[in-house]
Amino acid sequence: MSIVDDNTSAGITSHSRDNLDVLSNFHDRETAELSALQIIIEKVSSVFGSPGYFVTVVAFILGWIALNTWGWHAAWPHFDRPPFFWLQGIVSANALLLTMSVLIRQNRMARLAEHRAHLDLQINLLTEQKVTKILSMIDGLRAGSTASVPPTRSQTEVEEMAKPANAEALLQAIKQVHDDKAS
Repeated sequence: MSIVDDNTSAGITSHSRDNLDVLSNFHDRETAELSALQIIIEKVSSVFGSPGYFVTVVAFILGWIALNTWGWHAAWPHFDRPPFFWLQGIVSANALLLTMSVLIRQNRMARLAEHRAHLDLQINLLTEQKVTKILSMIDGLRAGSTASVPPTRSQTEVEEMAKPANAEALLQAIKQVHDDKAS
């Protein structure tokens, strides 16, 4: 599945499109590995973080206070008198569930961010090695000699450095190393 459609890809090179596809596939694989409980927590966390939920909670609290205060002043049976102990319990339980769901989701997002940061580092290190090799080859050509590049390794190194970085393989290796350290 391509993350970039034909309408938005006009100014994007095929290499960039491939990189976007690698990231999209990585995201899809990570999502596919989620447990049913994690999916539920992600959905609950999304609901808790929505503006609609905020408005609903504020309306519930104001309605609770208004209804129970009115009932107290009107002398009809009411559920919770000021200082609203039941309301405090409901709000506290809600805060606990909200905090736990957000922390669980943030832990997963932090792991994904760490994988991406490691990928960035690996690509940057590989790029630096390739640029250094190119510069040493140019320097050798400029000097009229390839003496700075050992003849036994130069062709193999050049061929290896000429290969584009396989971002997907790097992502899998990073994830494997991280998973091995975690267990």
